[in-house]
Amino acid sequence: MEKKQIRQVQLQKLGQAANSWAKTAQELDLYQQLLQTPEWQAAQSVGLVLSEKIEIDTKPLILAAQSQGKKVGVPKTYPDFQMEFIYLEKTTEIIRTKFGVLEPKDGQIIPKDQLDLIIVPGLLFTKQGDRVSFGGGFYDRYLQDYPGHTIALAEDLRLTNQIIWPVETTDIQIHKILTVGD
Repeated sequence: MEKKQIRQVQLQKLGQAANSWAKTAQELDLYQQLLQTPEWQAAQSVGLVLSEKIEIDTKPLILAAQSQGKKVGVPKTYPDFQMEFIYLEKTTEIIRTKFGVLEPKDGQIIPKDQLDLIIVPGLLFTKQGDRVSFGGGFYDRYLQDYPGHTIALAEDLRLTNQIIWPVETTDIQIHKILTVGD
């Protein structure tokens, strides 16, 4: 299957499950796992997407990070499929982009070497760290020379046992995939 087809199928599945208790229960399990990882505990700064309904809800993670004194960065996109993480502060103005995603209007960029951990979003993952994202390659470009740790959270609908898509040379593997019941 091509990634475009997989994205369409996944978006439909995730959309149908978006408001279900099963999704919420699995997210709670994933939150507990993440907060116990050495990567999370050691991180002084964490990159998190401002989630939409079909994604893992990141609001509890943003709150957890901030309550633990961690700096939180959220992605901001630029032309040519570039991306940076911007410090999320109480005064940060959040806008909806022409692509329909939430991101900061502006703010202070976090240098890559000062971002300890990124929680990478996606539509479909393998336990080995392969992923299908929303398209555009923003994260793949950003992660090419990122020196920190990457973790993805994959509830049951986001997990597959094997790669069912063509892997491209620009695809970057995620260091750790947390799954329900691990």
